[in-house]
Amino acid sequence: MTGSGRLLVPDLARGAMLLLIAAANAHYWFRQDPNTSAIAETVVSGLLHLLVDGRAYPLFALLLGFGLATIAQRSIRESLAAGLDREQAERRATTLLRRRGLWLLVFGAVHALVFAQDILGTYGLITVLVAGIVAARRRRLALLLAALGCALSTSFLAAAGPEAVLARSHGLAAQALFDEHLAGVAVNLALWLVTTPATVLTSMALPSVLLGAWLAGRGRIEQPHRHRRQLAGVVLVGLVIPVTAVLPLLMSVDGTGILARVLVTWHQGPAGLLAGAAFLALVALAASRPTAGTGVLGRALAATGRRSLSAYLSQTVLLVLAAGVLRVCGIEALASVWQLTVAVVVWSVSVLVCALMERHGIRGPAERTLRHLVAAGALR
Repeated sequence: MTGSGRLLVPDLARGAMLLLIAAANAHYWFRQDPNTSAIAETVVSGLLHLLVDGRAYPLFALLLGFGLATIAQRSIRESLAAGLDREQAERRATTLLRRRGLWLLVFGAVHALVFAQDILGTYGLITVLVAGIVAARRRRLALLLAALGCALSTSFLAAAGPEAVLARSHGLAAQALFDEHLAGVAVNLALWLVTTPATVLTSMALPSVLLGAWLAGRGRIEQPHRHRRQLAGVVLVGLVIPVTAVLPLLMSVDGTGILARVLVTWHQGPAGLLAGAAFLALVALAASRPTAGTGVLGRALAATGRRSLSAYLSQTVLLVLAAGVLRVCGIEALASVWQLTVAVVVWSVSVLVCALMERHGIRGPAERTLRHLVAAGALR
């Protein structure tokens, strides 16, 4: 628990794992340089597939679900204290979550004008869909729907095949923004309108949100020091074992064969959800130390996590600036290692800015705006 009464683990996880988001999004802003080392490209691409692809969505969705459950239970406690009965309190919490989800959709639509691969719309739509389940704490139904969502997403991955699942759209966002201008903006929004509901059905985001809500109140996130052994087990099962098991198989199998299809489906689907949980458990283990969050880096990451929405949006702004400046210099294509370097720099800048905002007591502008809009809706 931080001095502000917030839980440390979610803030640290959001702050640290925004690096995954930056790494996942950087390639949309740069074309692939054909004149680069094949070995370097293979290494960087392999790292992204193992540690980023299919992992960022589930991780942040787990955190979203946990956060929604926390907001709902706080709202219910306040409603009960104000004299409402349990049913009324749950209905009020459901409305609050749905209103938050709708505003996230609005944020996502605006963001999509620049970046069609926005994730806010997906999370906003999921929030609207699961608000009642989360507020009422229907744990069995949540687990059942999570299993169904996982099965649906896995079926889609199997049908799409390795070529579609592992493909990278290098430079797509830059082309829409810098080359197609207003037409590109319109296409971005149209693409977002299609991909947002499609992502709900075909990614691990929905089951991850439900599992994140299921985690709330069970102590693993709230009191990680009491659950170190279990958290270590999640890291082992969700991260270490899948990576070590899949690597030799991927190196020895034809990329178009049936076994490759099965491996990619597993790795980008259920294993991605497990990896997202493992990343969260890893952060929880780090936060279980008495001195966690007190160092310079820990405080900076927690500050970024408290402003994760602002940081996420600012990363798009920084990537646009980086791509635009390099274009002015005549550079439109970068090797994967340089794209990853840009992502790390962009994330580092966002962390530094958030740390400075924390030091001066400045809240995240996106968080402040979202809270104001949700609260204004409650007053009407």
